[in-house]
Amino acid sequence: MKSFKFFSFIVLFLLLNLILEVNFAQNLTEPKLVIYEAPKTMKPASDIRVKVGGHEVFVYDIPVNPNRRWLGNEEIKLSSTPMCYFDYEGGKLKIEISTTKDVKSCNVLPSSYSIKPIISGKNITFYIEEPGFYTVIFNDSPDRALHIFVNPLEKDVPDKNDPNVIYIGPGEWTIEDIPLQSGQTLYISGGAVLHTSVHGIFLNNVTIRGRGIIDGSIWKNWLTPGEIARVPINLRNSKGITIEGVIITNPNAWALNLFECENTVVKNVKIITARQNGDGVTIQSSRNINVSDSFVRSWDDSLVVKNYSGDSKFINFNNIQIWTDLAQSMEIGYETNKGQKENAVISDISFRNITVLYNFHKPVISIHNSDDALVKNIYYENIVVENALMGQGDAGENNQLIDFAVLASQWSSTKERGNIRNVSVENVRVLRGNFPPSRIIGYDEKHTVENVSIKNLEILGKKIKSLEEGRFKINPFVKNINISFTGEIQTSVRKYDPNILKSLSNIKPEYVRLVKTPEQTESQVPESFKNFQPIVPEKPSGVNVALKKPITANGFQDVYRERYANDGKIKSYWEGKANSYPNIVTVDLEKVYKIHTIRIALNPDRIWSKRIQTFEIKYSLDGNEYFTLVPKADYIFDPFTSNIVDIKLKEPTEVRFVQIIFYANTGATGGQIGELEIYSDEVKE
Repeated sequence: MKSFKFFSFIVLFLLLNLILEVNFAQNLTEPKLVIYEAPKTMKPASDIRVKVGGHEVFVYDIPVNPNRRWLGNEEIKLSSTPMCYFDYEGGKLKIEISTTKDVKSCNVLPSSYSIKPIISGKNITFYIEEPGFYTVIFNDSPDRALHIFVNPLEKDVPDKNDPNVIYIGPGEWTIEDIPLQSGQTLYISGGAVLHTSVHGIFLNNVTIRGRGIIDGSIWKNWLTPGEIARVPINLRNSKGITIEGVIITNPNAWALNLFECENTVVKNVKIITARQNGDGVTIQSSRNINVSDSFVRSWDDSLVVKNYSGDSKFINFNNIQIWTDLAQSMEIGYETNKGQKENAVISDISFRNITVLYNFHKPVISIHNSDDALVKNIYYENIVVENALMGQGDAGENNQLIDFAVLASQWSSTKERGNIRNVSVENVRVLRGNFPPSRIIGYDEKHTVENVSIKNLEILGKKIKSLEEGRFKINPFVKNINISFTGEIQTSVRKYDPNILKSLSNIKPEYVRLVKTPEQTESQVPESFKNFQPIVPEKPSGVNVALKKPITANGFQDVYRERYANDGKIKSYWEGKANSYPNIVTVDLEKVYKIHTIRIALNPDRIWSKRIQTFEIKYSLDGNEYFTLVPKADYIFDPFTSNIVDIKLKEPTEVRFVQIIFYANTGATGGQIGELEIYSDEVKE
């Protein structure tokens, strides 16, 4: 009897354990969903609603640009497209879309998901199985395409009470700029829309992360007189950077810029730009950079590598979706030297597992070496072009699939040309659109393109086995090109069974977390950012005798002419011609004054991050013979001291002409003066 009871206990124990294991296994596959309320100040898209697992998510209207022509500093009438985001893991998740117009056809990109939506009038239904980026195209038109950004669940969310954490909670916030310090983490919560520019220089170990949006819509196009480029994430001369999870929308210039950075990880970043110079991920003179699992829709180059002040090496792009409304999808160049003396190099750059959803304008795969650098060891692998529509707008003949060229251009900074060596292009497929041409050209016998391997190129179903079949244009300055097709291109296409939709039920409330936003009637400034009061140095004695006096320079950048250096308006400025040091500014005081202080000021806004300018000051009495007034030295311009530098002379000196000679600037590619003020006690106000 005892043995029977013991046996029964064992059976019961095993049965209960089995039930627990089954329930646990079911819970593992049960979807877990995080939905973020939008700020109360935001209006949803009016023509599309989206439910995930039976729960409605907010659909934002994000500016995009259907123009395929460069319009300079003109204000452009933008269009918009719907976007939503949420976090989830586990199981199959039903997506339901309702529109205000009948849907006759619907495609979900990328095609590798093999998703087959069920269409019923104005409603579309499909399911997804994993986090990723899903673009829904209605009635075969890219207009009003719906971008669905599905994040993995967040882990290890920073503590808002940590002194090294800048925590931006849900809501709509306006902060002119956020200057990061080494060791800091900027966390932008899901449900936050933050109008700002995040920047820093000479940083170590910084993190920018979260699920929220950094948006630049409140600022005018950066080419507007008096406006500046407010790059949402702009880091320079920094190491140990992590950027993860955030969304960037409608910047007034570039979206994410890394300049002379090292050891950086960019992951799960989503970018949609619509305005001039709206490059997506721009990497300049940097090393050991990894960009992966991200989405870029841009109105200028989507992914771009350039040299601006040093070499670019070991930069990897992997598993990225691209939609290029204007310019190139994967670009190296045109700027490949920018101020280096010699032997500039761009090397070991890879683009792998890239899906180009649409390209409407210029080349998909491009190397444009228009300076004297050596560009070498470049890899393109597993590239899918869903819709090849290059050549629209003002692209002209620059409509290639592949374009490798050594050439002079409007962006050239050297008279000498360079070379392109060792380029591998493997497993590239164009699925739809036009049959694009390609081009590989050198400059002359010394400046060539050499050692290019093109393997397994397929265009609109045609396996390309020769340059002629691929419509390649080649000139005599190209050596050792090998093109071949060795077999079927291996692609990972998922299985998809629309019948599963019939058995999918809504996600139970206990598996859904709703992140709420505070009540707001307008965009606000977080309390911690309201009290910034920079130190304003005391004004020098006497009168500024340089105000609106004749001023000349040996060059300028874009619209930033020398007349803005002493016009009495601190937010207008002169900037020297890029990478053309020395930059020289000369002001004529129109008569001789005995001066005692020279003040050089930049825009005091914190967006003008700390920088070091190197310059010397000379003077003349006749405009012909100049003498040293202040020897060459480094000067720190810091927003915390109002970006003002006062140079007090050892003793008052008689001058008529004053010349500022710039040799370096850690914050730009040329010298900068917001306002040049020269003080004399001889004149009374």
